[in-house]
Amino acid sequence: MTTITAPLLDSSVLPMVELLALCLDGHLYRVGDFFAPAEAPDAPELRASAFGRSVSTWMVADRESAAWIHGTRSVPPPLPQVCIPPHRRGGLAAAAVDACHRSLRPDETVSLGAVHVTTPLRTAVDLLSLPGTFDDQQALEVCHLLALAGMTPAETDERLRMSRRKGCALARSRLPMVAGARLPGPVSPARSALGPVGPRPGQPPVTR
Repeated sequence: MTTITAPLLDSSVLPMVELLALCLDGHLYRVGDFFAPAEAPDAPELRASAFGRSVSTWMVADRESAAWIHGTRSVPPPLPQVCIPPHRRGGLAAAAVDACHRSLRPDETVSLGAVHVTTPLRTAVDLLSLPGTFDDQQALEVCHLLALAGMTPAETDERLRMSRRKGCALARSRLPMVAGARLPGPVSPARSALGPVGPRPGQPPVTR
């Protein structure tokens, strides 16, 4: 097989049927809507690169998209989920995205290449605050995100108790489920590509 130098492939490089065949043969693997060579590490940077091809550079990956980039779920959501910064409101193009509008502090996002992503902690709180059902699989995912952030459910509950953000009561009511979730193996707090994403002394509560 000819060596593939592109970090991510799609149908602009090879026909989809060939990409799928290479995937079945073990030469490629799926990264969202793209494909990567089998030898390429399955890392947050690669998933962020795939995400970044579908959205504007100023959009912040959040909620399920951020969880996928951090590696706590196997597939991204059907539409990229993004946060729109305040200075960009009203200028959203007709992109196929699931957008929300809110402010994020600088310490609530990390950069992976040119892509901005909510931190594991902020992502966990966002998922806890979503309306609708909250099942055991979601509790396990939030448990994984908190482990990446170096936070326990009890510490998260304390921060939410001091926060004024919308959905705090709902998020706190779900934390007992998260506390009861058990990850299959140990998880080290994310530090390499993401930088220190755990809590810092005097860090303020999660914002809206």
